[in-house]
Amino acid sequence: MRSSGVFFAGLVTAFLGAMFLLLVFETWALLTGQKPITDYVHETIHTYPGWAFALAIVTGMLVGHVLWGGPVARTAQSRN
Repeated sequence: MRSSGVFFAGLVTAFLGAMFLLLVFETWALLTGQKPITDYVHETIHTYPGWAFALAIVTGMLVGHVLWGGPVARTAQSRN
């Protein structure tokens, strides 16, 4: 159990580090007049609108699952 927790913490740290580097690049690109990541995203969405829609649906389902979760059943003791 401990090694899986360490592995998960490492994955989260790597993900947050990658997001930080992407934000740094986006900031640098906007300040220096280079092409930012958002331009690449817009081009890709306009080229493949069906895939972008499917990705948006799946992302929404995952976020909804994490934020609201499934139904929670009440135990017999809490009904009294």
